Amino acid sequence: MYLVVATTCVITATFLSGSLFAQDCEFDLGPDTMLCHGQTVLLQGPTGALTIEWQNGVSAVYMTADTSGTYWCTATLPIPGQDVVTNGDFSDGDTGFATDLQLGTGGAWGVLSLEGTYGVTTDPQLLHSNFSSCGDHTGGGGMFLANGSAVENASVWCQTITVQPNMTYAFSAWLMSASPESPAILDFTVNGASLGDPLLASSTTCIWDQFYALWSSGTATTVDICITNQNLATSGNDFALDDIAFTPLCSYTDSIDITVLPPPPDMLVTGAEPICPGTLLTLQATLDPPDWPLDDVHIEWNTGVDASTILVGSPGLYEATADGLCLNVSGSALVEADTCTTLLEMPNVFTPNGDGHNDTFRPMTIGEPTSYTMEIRNRWGQVVFRSQSIHTGWDGRAQGGPAPDGIYFWVVLYSDLQDNGRSVSKELSGSVTLLGTR
Repeated sequence: MYLVVATTCVITATFLSGSLFAQDCEFDLGPDTMLCHGQTVLLQGPTGALTIEWQNGVSAVYMTADTSGTYWCTATLPIPGQDVVTNGDFSDGDTGFATDLQLGTGGAWGVLSLEGTYGVTTDPQLLHSNFSSCGDHTGGGGMFLANGSAVENASVWCQTITVQPNMTYAFSAWLMSASPESPAILDFTVNGASLGDPLLASSTTCIWDQFYALWSSGTATTVDICITNQNLATSGNDFALDDIAFTPLCSYTDSIDITVLPPPPDMLVTGAEPICPGTLLTLQATLDPPDWPLDDVHIEWNTGVDASTILVGSPGLYEATADGLCLNVSGSALVEADTCTTLLEMPNVFTPNGDGHNDTFRPMTIGEPTSYTMEIRNRWGQVVFRSQSIHTGWDGRAQGGPAPDGIYFWVVLYSDLQDNGRSVSKELSGSVTLLGTR
């Protein structure tokens, strides 16, 4: 079933709720969509995706659809609510992790006066008077704060976590310098193996930088994740950590069919010709070209008739309008008046000798009578020819052979249409000379 888009709009991917990983990962680009010619629709991939790829290789969140086809989006997403790190935002204080640093106990500049000590705080300056006053990564919460250790490979933060086999996880954390001197260099490991390059803290305090790396669990069910400081300086090397997460990822693909209609056709009105009083004329309205793909076309005439054809009995301008989805076209035809009065003039001689000139005897007319009969008799009163069509004349033959030259007598009975639409019977008679019979 198609969603019909009347104007350019945005179709946004929505997530489908569920408790299983696969369900949490699903998103929906929306229903299949039909566009009018020249319109576009802006497709939006899922928000919060780590990676996005559309069918044409574009990695942006948005995709403009302006041609017919199937558009698909593959996204890698963190599974909502499945972060396996405990107390990664330090909202529960000094719990849930292991460290080789010592909990700060105080000194001349505050709780973290000594190297190799740590604490959990909402502001670094609360634990060391020389540290900058900064908020946590998300604002208003806690952070892990360290006065860096000079001990090589000392663990800053470690945790043993449970993982699902054959899953991809994202290891992420945020790092900030509490003092500008000698910024920390942190290495992130899983079971002792580094994930990418170490993260160097900014020398500008209160600036949060993110570490982010992917890790595949394989057959593992539990792992040790650790953060160690590679900077062994005894001066400076003061930093904060926040929002440490180890989140399972999933990949999902959804597609949407876009149909862009062709340009709307024209409307043709045919059948118009001068109309005689008292007669009817059939006008036909058709789309051109006729192969419009939708069947919701409604045709209405300016006379109020809903049909593709109408009968008209008077002169005038007749207009037909076709309406439908992405369609509004009109066409018209002018029907002019015709008195339809018939004028007949009969020749007085004809020469049926086969030379192509004046070979038949019939009336010369302006207009066409509504009825017509012509009889031709010889001088003895015998009928030698009869016709009921003004287009069928006498070729000078009688009883299967050429009639003799001479004078013949004719009578024409016909009906003439008047301006008021009434038909009047008329009679003409006279003689014609036949010459040069073959």
